[in-house]
Order: sequence, then structure tokens, then C-alpha cells
Amino acid sequence: MSVDNMRKDYLWNTVGTSANAFVSLLLLIAVTRINGIEAGGLWGFCFSFAILFFTIGLYGGRIYQVSDISGEFESRNYVFLKFITSGAMLVTAIVFILVNSYDQDRIALLLSLVVYKMLDAIADPLYGVMQRKGHLYLAGISMTLKAAIGFGAFIAVNIMTLNVLYASLCLLAANAVFILVFDIPYTRKLESIGHVLDKNLKPSLVLLKASAYIFAFSLLTNLLINIPRYFVDVYHTTEELGWFAIIIMPATMLNLFVQFVIQPKLVPLSERFAAEKYARFNLTVTKLILVSLGFGAITIYLVWLVGVPVLSFIYAEDLTPWRTAMTLVVFAGTLNTMTMIYSMILSVMRKFKIQLFNYLVAVAGIFIASAMLVEQRSVDGAVLAFVIANAIQAALFFVSYYVIFRKVRR
Repeated sequence: MSVDNMRKDYLWNTVGTSANAFVSLLLLIAVTRINGIEAGGLWGFCFSFAILFFTIGLYGGRIYQVSDISGEFESRNYVFLKFITSGAMLVTAIVFILVNSYDQDRIALLLSLVVYKMLDAIADPLYGVMQRKGHLYLAGISMTLKAAIGFGAFIAVNIMTLNVLYASLCLLAANAVFILVFDIPYTRKLESIGHVLDKNLKPSLVLLKASAYIFAFSLLTNLLINIPRYFVDVYHTTEELGWFAIIIMPATMLNLFVQFVIQPKLVPLSERFAAEKYARFNLTVTKLILVSLGFGAITIYLVWLVGVPVLSFIYAEDLTPWRTAMTLVVFAGTLNTMTMIYSMILSVMRKFKIQLFNYLVAVAGIFIASAMLVEQRSVDGAVLAFVIANAIQAALFFVSYYVIFRKVRR
């Protein structure tokens, strides 16, 4: 890969991943300011659970695809798999809606956002092809344009109609258009994938099994945020859902930091590990962790210092009572960035069973903590449950990586 292409990859991957992640924050701000804190709570709940279902559609994402150095599967296998998992994503969302007996407004909004994220899942293996071919910047450009145009249309329609559902349909439309006019044409220029539906079911099902661990990790990670949110919804009002959506958002933004730092490193890390260059491999992992912790420490300090006045101005709501909660959330989010890095690295090392155990322990912990704390302490209880679970999870992954690395290095 040329130096120019590498620079473009880093630049556009950072911009695209940032745009894709920040759009949810900006949309929550817009809905809260334009439609009120209760509408913000409902929208934040629906969008967050659409992301949870998105993990089913994404089914492990690009981590397995771009680290598949030996060519174990064809690109068309990854594409076809996303059609299968996206269908499962929609079915799961419908079952969730039926079990909870939601009203028509929540059903319509949740389904529109689920379909919007389904299209993201379908685009992901196309981005994987771009990354494997040394053109990650194309994926970044695509994500940037989707986010910018979808956001602009959302704001315009919401201001005109004061209807969050109509505005959300604009996000769906932007994704559909860009898959057709950008993602598919550019992917075909880089690789002739062939007939995706032709004799592709069997190898795609093998890939389904091979990617099962990474899917499970993504699902369990998202449950970590959404279990406390669900308990707040069950026991408290939509307004409190709104407060929780605002408070928890900085933690989800820290996940963005991990993605744009580590995504471009996945292929070279996989190559180093395959070549048994363990010293360089471990040095890169250590640097990633230290950068993550440093960024988290700065963020914690800034949130404690100026988080309340800044976010109160942005959301047009007084967040003074939530200063401690917001700071604790960022601390938990920093711990979660450690977990995400170690998880991706252990996936490169193809060490999956220990990760599944770690994630299951953390999810069990947050479920128990939420059940004990949220009903009585509301949003504060949800935040405490989130902190406890992330502390447990980060400790488990830290120990797991270093124990496994020492064994491998021998």
C-alpha cells in the first residue's frame, strides 16, 4: 500500500467513522431541542435498541473479514451472510416489539430505525472489500456522505413537521440511495464478487458459524448499555429515559475513538501475529491501550470541569444534577475502550472462548446490578450498574490477554 493511500485511509476512516457515530449524538441533541426531553427519551430508546438489533445484522462485522489473511472465505460469502443476518435482525426486532406490547408510535419509530441500520449491515461487507483492497478511504467517504445528507434531511423534515418518524425515514432513504449509487459500484470496480445468491448458502452458513463468537461479543457489548436503559423504561418515565440517553452518550462516543484508532491496524496486526512477530505485535497493543487510557483521562477531566455548562447549553436542559453521573459514565466508557481493544486483539489471535466467558460475566453483572439499583435509584442506579459491569469486564480482559500472550510467545 502506498503512503498516500495509507494517509487517505486514516483520514477518511477517521472522518467517516466519526460522522457515522456522531450523527446519533447530533440527532439526539436535535430531537431534544426541537421536540423536548420526552421525545428525546423515546427517540434515544428506539435508536439504541436499533443499534442492539444492528449487531445481529452486522454479525461480527469486518473484524473476521479483514483479518482473513489466508482467504478462508470469498467476499461474496460475507455479502450473502449479511442478507441472512439482516433478515434475522428484522424478525428479532418484531418479536421484541410484540413481547413488550408497544404502542403504534414507538413501533413505527423503532422499525424505521431498525431498517435504517439494516442497510448499514448490508453495506459493511462492501466496506470490508474496500479495506482488504487498500481503499478503506472509500468506505470513509461513503459513511461521511450518508451521515451528512441523512442528518441534513432529518433536521429539515423535523423542523417542518415536528414529526420524528417522518424525519427518521430520511435516514433510511439516504442509506438506500448511497448503497445503490456508491457502495455497490465502487466495490465492483475493486473486486468482481460474482453472483451473490448463486450456490452461496452452504459456505455462508459455514462463515456464520465461524463468526459466531465475534457476533456474540458485539451483542453482549451492546446489552451492557441497553440493559440499564431497558430497566429505566420499565420502572420510570420517558423523561427519565431522556436524561439517561443524554448522560450515557459520552460513553458511546468513546467507542468511536477505539474504532478509528484500531480499524486501520487490524490487517497489519493480523499479519504480524501470523508471521510470529510477537514483540512488535505486543508493542502495538500496549501503545493502543496507553493512548486509549490517556484519551479517556483527558475526557474524564473535561467532563467534570466543563461538561455540565457545555452540555446544558447544547441540549437546552439543565444538567447540573447529573455532573457526577456523567463523569462516572465517561470513566466506565474508558474502561470499555480497553475491553474493546483487547477483544479485537484476542479475535485477531483467534482466542474466542475466554472472551465469551468474560462478556457473559459482565452482562450477568449488569443485569443483576440493574435489577437491584434502577427501580429505587432510577438514572443514578442505571449509571452505577454500568460502571460496575465495565470494571468487571475490563479486569477480565486485561488478565485474559496477558495470560494468553505469554503462552503464545513461548
